[in-house]
Amino acid sequence: MKLNGKVAVVTGGLRGIGHAIAVAVAQEGADLLIAGLSMERAAQTEHEIRALGRRCVVVQADVADEAAVKGMIAHTVQHFGGLDILVNNAGIAPFKPIDELTAAEFARVLDVNLKGPWLCAKYALPVLKRRGGAIINITSASGHYGGASSGGSAYDASKGGLRQLTYALAAEFGPHHVRVNAIAPGVIVTEKLAGQASLDAESTALEIARTPLRRLGLSADVARATVFLASDDASYITGTTIVVDGGTMAVW
Repeated sequence: MKLNGKVAVVTGGLRGIGHAIAVAVAQEGADLLIAGLSMERAAQTEHEIRALGRRCVVVQADVADEAAVKGMIAHTVQHFGGLDILVNNAGIAPFKPIDELTAAEFARVLDVNLKGPWLCAKYALPVLKRRGGAIINITSASGHYGGASSGGSAYDASKGGLRQLTYALAAEFGPHHVRVNAIAPGVIVTEKLAGQASLDAESTALEIARTPLRRLGLSADVARATVFLASDDASYITGTTIVVDGGTMAVW
């Protein structure tokens, strides 16, 4: 119960990596506000968290909308009385060649993936600094040197920016006893990749072959790293990025 008595906000927490993070945080004792755009899984997720003995509220919020973010943080304080952990996980990833990507699509990616975490941090800070806390930004290996991908001009730029935003906020928030770190996942198996990785699946064979640990990552791998950074085990860690990629970047 590393997060017992804590209150967490997880954006994009209704599916994939965000959902795994929400469940892991609840298993470690935290109460949760989960934000998402599609409410298709809202009731199911809320029931799952409450079955773990934790309080949970699910709200619909677009993290690129300033008013929605302000409302999300206000709702957290109103419902739980405070905030200790912010996980900026919400993101979009349209991969298109640059000659097919519109300026509006590029702007939307940056609005969600970069401005969204900035807004969440901005409005969470006054609450977090009351008793100290942690912000964890979910970036991507695509935001690091050697991790760029074809057709990812918008996505890779947004994640590279989020990595740098993490460092800037760590410097600014540190005196308020608020730690800011990032997690950069490599290839992670979510429902978009049809469940568990298969070692002989043609679509994943190349990724597995170039990964030293010889498997793809699971959402739970990212979730465990998030719990660590949110907990007192990481009390002297801020302004850093943990790469969760099975060693791929080390041998790129």
